[in-house]
Amino acid sequence: MSPEIISIVRVVKKEVWHRRRLMVLVYVLCSAMFLVAALVWPKVYTSSSTIFVDRQNILRPLMAGTAETTEIQANMANMANKIIFSQRSLRRVLTSDTWKEDFESESEARALDKIGLRLSATTRISNVGANLIEISYTNSEPLRAFETAQLMTEIFIEESVATKQRESQAAYNFIDEQVNDYHRKLKNSENAIKEFRSKNIDASETAKDNANARLIELKRELETVELDISTGETSVASYKKQLTGESSFTDQASIARETQLNERVVSLEQRLADLKLNYHDSYPDIVQLKSQIADVKKQVQEELSSRESRSNIIKVPTGETAQLIQSQIFTTQNSINSLKARKEQVLRLMDNERTTLDRISDVEAEVSELTRDYEVNQEMYQNLLNQRENARISMNIDLKNQGLTLKVQEPASIPVTPKGIRFAHIVLAGLALSFMIPVGLIYGLTLIDQKIRTEPSVYNTFEIPVLASVDMLDSPSEKRSNMIRLLIFVSVVVVVWAVYGFAIFNRMG
Repeated sequence: MSPEIISIVRVVKKEVWHRRRLMVLVYVLCSAMFLVAALVWPKVYTSSSTIFVDRQNILRPLMAGTAETTEIQANMANMANKIIFSQRSLRRVLTSDTWKEDFESESEARALDKIGLRLSATTRISNVGANLIEISYTNSEPLRAFETAQLMTEIFIEESVATKQRESQAAYNFIDEQVNDYHRKLKNSENAIKEFRSKNIDASETAKDNANARLIELKRELETVELDISTGETSVASYKKQLTGESSFTDQASIARETQLNERVVSLEQRLADLKLNYHDSYPDIVQLKSQIADVKKQVQEELSSRESRSNIIKVPTGETAQLIQSQIFTTQNSINSLKARKEQVLRLMDNERTTLDRISDVEAEVSELTRDYEVNQEMYQNLLNQRENARISMNIDLKNQGLTLKVQEPASIPVTPKGIRFAHIVLAGLALSFMIPVGLIYGLTLIDQKIRTEPSVYNTFEIPVLASVDMLDSPSEKRSNMIRLLIFVSVVVVVWAVYGFAIFNRMG
């Protein structure tokens, strides 16, 4: 043991003896306080029950994919705490025979508030295992502790089962409402498609094909008309040149051959266009037609070159020849005018067919949109029908109490032995602390007054070395007085211990 600790023990010993009256007074008061506390300290009894939560119900694997069994929260203690201390549960506790008399004279709201505070302060709900919940209630009356713990257990099990049933019923009702809602939407979509199709009977797929075929036919006819107009205008120009002496009659045969060649080109190009609708460019017939078209066009160019390079003597026609040429010009001009009128008519017909195709495309887009809405509603409706049947089975499982099993593993019992701090604990604490408290008080007083009582204090305060210390010697009369005082102190301790022993004897009896 270090010198400092030895010096502290010596100082405390001297101060205790010097302040012995304070020591005795504080010792007696502390002993009396602890004894009174031990006598009046209430006994508390705790009754608890254990609930087993069956997470793996036999129906879960059997009904997998068909119905959903109710899931269990990870922290069942929190759920049990919320259920037990809810207004509904507190009202059941309030109306029970165990608590009814305590709150008969008070209003329901005030009684619920009081019982809620009292139960929350003396109730402990905890998870004691993976599937076990313990509900413990503490009260000064063992019978009340037992009845309250039993009532809480019943409330928790009944409310849990009722909550599961309400949840499954609410889920079924919600899905059933959604099924009815989507059924109405599906009917509306069907009616919208029928009504739209009835208003646009002429905008069918067959009408679209017919319009496309008609448009292709008109385009071919337009090309033929334009070719005839070009030929006629060439003839008129040639006739006019003959009248002015710029061309001879021999050019007519060349012009006729050119016309025939151009018609041949148009015929070959139409045939080529028909083949391209069904075959690729590498198809033999298509390759052959392209070659023929190129040859005919080459002949047309040769005819034009030959006619331009011809250097015949120009003679201006007169008399009947001029009249004949004028008649031919008039006839050809009339044909050109008729062909132009025909061209305008063909263009109008083509515009009409394009308008028809545009309208058919708009109708198809609208029908596609309506059909898409119908398909989406139909898919959702079928899915909801399946979910409703699953929800119905889940609801029936909960109504039969087969989805989740809560059973009492260990029921509450009437406690016999009180729990917590008891009479023996307080008595033992009083016997020990009754000495320690006054000693500690006296040691605290020595630290406060700052008096020098030990050799290290002299050296630490004044930095003066201490060579030796001399204790005071008592005279024979002082020794006798001190002995009497010590006997009195011991007598007080004995009396206190005797009182404690008497109290313990009475309590045990």
